[in-house]
Amino acid sequence: MNPADLYLRLREKEGRIYSDDVVVSLPDVSVDHPLVNEWRARADSSARLTRYLMGCSRPLDILELGCGNGWLSHKLSRISDARVWGLDRGNRELTQATRLFSGSNLIFLVADIFRAPFVRRSFDVIVLASVIQYFPDLHALIITLRSLLKLSGEIHLLDSPLYEEYELPAARERTRAYYASLGLSEMTEHYFHHLASALDGFLPRWLYRPDGLKARLAQQLGKVVSPFPWISLR
Repeated sequence: MNPADLYLRLREKEGRIYSDDVVVSLPDVSVDHPLVNEWRARADSSARLTRYLMGCSRPLDILELGCGNGWLSHKLSRISDARVWGLDRGNRELTQATRLFSGSNLIFLVADIFRAPFVRRSFDVIVLASVIQYFPDLHALIITLRSLLKLSGEIHLLDSPLYEEYELPAARERTRAYYASLGLSEMTEHYFHHLASALDGFLPRWLYRPDGLKARLAQQLGKVVSPFPWISLR
């Protein structure tokens, strides 16, 4: 089975293939949704990203890599003077995204980022939300994306885990056990655990840390916040 079909089977098993009425409401879901806390965390991280980009006070050309059903691309397209491209290798959810969200400033493309039809220096912002774990070589990915950035552009990583070296064995075992529990053990070969230190050569700015003071205080107040860091790269 090719990786795209395997990933679609995974999303079906996890209950992540949604009806149109659910997709247009994301990241807001009903309180009885089986993934309600995950979506509350995504709402937290996407709201912080959107506020940051709105503060740029200039027109933005934005690429979202791995956009899936398009909910985040759609949210970003609401930023004043933004133009957004959502790119993914999977056709099923992208077809849904195109039907629900395409507009004058939002375009969806089926493509591999390493062969995508973009010219150099195309984007002010490239967003990778919950996607880096599906790329085996994070360094090669970032090098490719940097070539697509305008000189003042930024890459934003969010909603994905990054590890310290000592954490890798346990993380890999959790991944193996999880996919085995779903009957999709072969998916283990397509999920990659990246070190935080892999970003050191790309001028990382840690804009949010899940173990930071603000996040801990929010959790103490009962708010669901993202368990993943938010990092910008140049």
